[in-house]
Order: sequence, then structure tokens, then C-alpha cells
Amino acid sequence: MSVNIISQHIDTLKTHYYISRSIDDLKFHTFNRALDDLISLKKQAQSIRNDYGDTKSLNYDFGTYKFNILPTSVTGFSVVIANNDVSIALRKSKNKVMPSPVVKVEFRAEFLARKGYIKALEIVNKFISDFILADYKISISEIHLATDIQGYNFTHLDFFKIKTRSRNAQTHEDITDSSKASAFGGVTSFSGFSFGGGDYHLRVYNKTTEINKFKNKAFAKTLLWEHKLNYTPDATVWRIEVQIRRAKLKKLVNSDGSTLDDYSNLLNAIPDLWNRSMTDFRLKDISDNDVFNILRGKRTLKNGTEKIISRNAIYKIFNRADNVKFWDDMKLWNSYNSKQISTAFNMPKSGSFDYVTNSIKSVFSTVAKHYGSLDQETITRAFMEANRENFKKKNISLIEDSMNKQLDWFERTDYLVSNGVLNTLSYKHLEQNISDIVYDSVAPLYDTNFSPEFVNRLDTRRSYGF
Repeated sequence: MSVNIISQHIDTLKTHYYISRSIDDLKFHTFNRALDDLISLKKQAQSIRNDYGDTKSLNYDFGTYKFNILPTSVTGFSVVIANNDVSIALRKSKNKVMPSPVVKVEFRAEFLARKGYIKALEIVNKFISDFILADYKISISEIHLATDIQGYNFTHLDFFKIKTRSRNAQTHEDITDSSKASAFGGVTSFSGFSFGGGDYHLRVYNKTTEINKFKNKAFAKTLLWEHKLNYTPDATVWRIEVQIRRAKLKKLVNSDGSTLDDYSNLLNAIPDLWNRSMTDFRLKDISDNDVFNILRGKRTLKNGTEKIISRNAIYKIFNRADNVKFWDDMKLWNSYNSKQISTAFNMPKSGSFDYVTNSIKSVFSTVAKHYGSLDQETITRAFMEANRENFKKKNISLIEDSMNKQLDWFERTDYLVSNGVLNTLSYKHLEQNISDIVYDSVAPLYDTNFSPEFVNRLDTRRSYGF
């Protein structure tokens, strides 16, 4: 069975609304009066809850929009109104200039599936402008892009085939038969895995299992899948979902240099954002045998002897492997072509020596606490022990590990310059003598054997002809 993409959609959407700097006094006072009325209704809702428990709530109609006024709120906000489509948190503002959002909206996944994210945003934005805040600036605080597929069933081994810079990763299990549980635990089945943190997060999980466990998730079948010709009702559906929050979006720029923190730019760049995500998280076409060898940390040679797999060998296994075919096919979001998205980097400033000073202070303070002295012999000993520890963990020296990060920065900055995102070459003076700095400065501290890959990177940059 071939891999079928049966749905690509936005599963989660959260928006923030800020008071526009151009708002007039009348609209500003109207907003605060509306909040006063809602806060008064919230007190009534609290009274109803106290009298009837959780079985009663306060209903309120804003024209054709029907909401429940919740007796509780969220931190920092005055009142929350909610219905089956959205949850809206609101707060009062004493001043027109307010750096924090005064309205926070969370869209229900079913609402997004039923209306589509563009129509859903139009409905909510109209409600906000008609009944809450007439003049606002909007930003997207969190968005989840999701693709549902059939024809490929993920396993534990796929977890070890994902290539990403993220260090946070975990697999997920579901108890499938609690009646067979023993002292060693219940019978479990693999249900997916995740990579990354809260700001940028990949989740791959068994959507069929989730629907069987939580019946309120079944809307995905009727709204997203059943009308698709390539959907097979009896086959398992897996979801590949990327969570992106504003902290990450603010660091991303389009090929024209515009930031994805802008509301309109982001909506227009969803195919670009998905393509970038599927490039940052890649499922590599690595054999199961290679995965087992990586997990064992060694491989068996033809003569029967075993050889330790080095960090560099693992790196080569991933680099030589292509992406799994359907992963590349999936990069195309709903048949829309995509443009390049880059990460914005702050260029070094002339006052950056402050960072050097602070780093030295940190080293001296930590060494003094650990060794109880700060003489030259102790400093040298600290560097030598740190170097040995780095070799144990990463199989490369401390200085090579540090300079690899600097070379990464140079290469990313080169890319931004070549694509017009940055128009300065002011960083070039920082790397003119980088090879000499690395080779000469470490000799007094300890002997260093640099890896061939690192030497090649240094020589390549030196050959650019500064």
C-alpha cells in the first residue's frame, strides 16, 4: 500500500489582540466598559456555581454569537468567555499603550476543521471588532500544522531515524490491555514520538488510537477524512504535527526579509513554514540493522569481530541516507509551492567584549567553587579535565566542539547574506585568522587531535580568500 496524504490542515491556533496605537478615546473607553459588564456577569456566574455546583453556567448572547461566561479566569486576564468554537480571555487596560495582549483567543480544533482557518479567523476577528475591541493589532501566538497519512505505520525504530538539531525527544506508549497487567507493568503499544521543546515541537502519533480513546476527537473522520477519495476507513491514520509558538516565529524571516511575527506574513507563509519544519525534522531512510547497530554502539564485521561505532560514523550514516520518500512528498502543503524561510541572527556588536568579560567571570567563579583555588595550575587542570570529559561524551575535544558552533554560525550567516536577508559582511573580520587562532592558542593548554571533518571545515573557510 502506498503512502497517502489524506489531510493537511491547521489543528491548533491561538491569537493575541493588542490595543492599536491609533485607537481613539471613545473606542478605548467602549472597550473598558464592555469589560466592566463582562466582569459583572462573571460575578453572577460565580454565584451560580456556588449555588448549583458545576451543573449551571451563565449564558450570554452577543447578537448572533452565543457564549458562556465562565466563573473562573486565566492568569493575568479578567474574564473568560467560551463556546464550542473558541475560548476568549479578556483583560482591562488603564492605558492605550499596552505592551501585553488584552484579548487572547484559542480556537477549537473542530471549529478549524469545520470552517477552515481562514474563515474561522474572519468570524472571530469580526466578533472582536464588533463587540470587544474596535481597533486592534493581531498576532498569532501559537499554530499547529498537521498532516494525516495512511500507508506507513511508524515503529520504535523510526524514532531513531529522525534527524534534527533538537536534543529533547521521547517516545509514547498506550496501555492496550490493563487486564493483562503484571508486576512489571501493563501490555503497551507504541503510539508515537516527539522531538523539540514547546516553542518548536514535532509530534508523530497514532491518530486512530487517539480517536478510539477519546471519542470527542472523532470529528477528524467526518470533517477531514471521509470525503477524501484516497481515505481507507479500515487503515490506521498517523498524524505528523508541528507546534510553533511566537518565540520561534519571531526568529524566522521570509526570503524577502519580512518577519513571520507579522500576522499577514505568517498566514501567507504557511506552506513555507511547513516545508521548513519538514526540513528541520527529517525521517531518514536508514536500515533497521543500522539502527540496531547504533543502539548497540557497535557493529559486527564480516570476520565476526565487533567494532565500536564512533560518533563520526553515526554522523556519516545519517548524512549518506536520503529522506524517506513520503517525507519529501509531504513537504508540499496542499499543493502550494513554498519559498525559503531563514532564521534571523543578531550580528555581533562592537561592545560584545562585555560577553567575553562575563564569560571569564563565570569560568573563574565556577573553578573557584569546584577546586577551591584559582592559580594557573588549577585553571590548566580545569581545562584539561573539561577536555577529557568532552571526549568521553562527544568523542571530540572541547576546543573543536566550541569552534564547530562558531563555524555553524559563520555558515548560517553566509547563507543569510547570499539570500539577501542580511546585507552586511561585517562579521568577516572575526574569521580571517580563525585557523591560526585554533591551532596556535590551544597548545599551551593541552594537546588536541582535531577530527578530519573539522580540519576540512577550517581549511575550506580559509580558502574562501578573505
